[in-house]
Amino acid sequence: MVKIAASSDNHLDINRVDVDQVIQAQVQVLTELHIDYYLIVGDVSNRFNRTLNYVDKLKAALPATQVYFIAGNHDMSHDISESELETLQHPNYLHNQYVDLVDTDWRVIGLNGWYDYGFAPALSEKEAADFHFGRFYDRSIDQTESDPQRFQRAYEQLKQQLMAGYQAHKQMLVMTHFVPISDDLLPNTTKPRELVNAMLGSPRTGALLEQVPGVRHVVFGHAHVASPMRQHGLVQYDNVSLGVQRRNDWPDATFIPSWEKRLKIFELNA
Repeated sequence: MVKIAASSDNHLDINRVDVDQVIQAQVQVLTELHIDYYLIVGDVSNRFNRTLNYVDKLKAALPATQVYFIAGNHDMSHDISESELETLQHPNYLHNQYVDLVDTDWRVIGLNGWYDYGFAPALSEKEAADFHFGRFYDRSIDQTESDPQRFQRAYEQLKQQLMAGYQAHKQMLVMTHFVPISDDLLPNTTKPRELVNAMLGSPRTGALLEQVPGVRHVVFGHAHVASPMRQHGLVQYDNVSLGVQRRNDWPDATFIPSWEKRLKIFELNA
């Protein structure tokens, strides 16, 4: 049996926590839980270098646990270019890569992902793009393509990874930052809500995940929503985001108890 834990949207800088104290507490929890793999599903901080520093320190303090991360939109916003996100070589960075779990038929696939405005279908592409590049947080991210083009590139990467897993007869756990299903999104009843939903992910991601045999678990974040596990056919979806304290996202008054309550734990059999 392999034990996996997953978390996203810790937003360490926005939440103004002491990173060294957080690492110390997370190491204690993950060690006591005997976690074999810890998956960080994006949005550690607002600067990629801070995120890398956190991951390096956490991994150094967790010799018995394999640590992997992907980038969320906040991690992408400073200290890294669009091309570097695709080509970065780091032992713990799992974007567009996979790791096969030892002595099992399981494969963990990582993909940063993106959005194509598909969760706001009545919104024009121009309205969504104007919001993204004019007012939304992601305007600070290095980007040469349109959002639909960037999403399509991520979609093709995911498709290739899933087909490779299927051909290798693997059961697959996929970690991707952006939202793949609409189950827990607020309805598009106002223009501000439409604009936000447009930036959250794509229903095409979920459709692809459900089409490829062997996909069993998907962990994601980005939308700070406390939601139960969602089952679509054979695929189990878990939003593992923690979120931002000042927006009342946390289930507890302080960081570590909130992180621990939102931590998703899987036990995968060979």
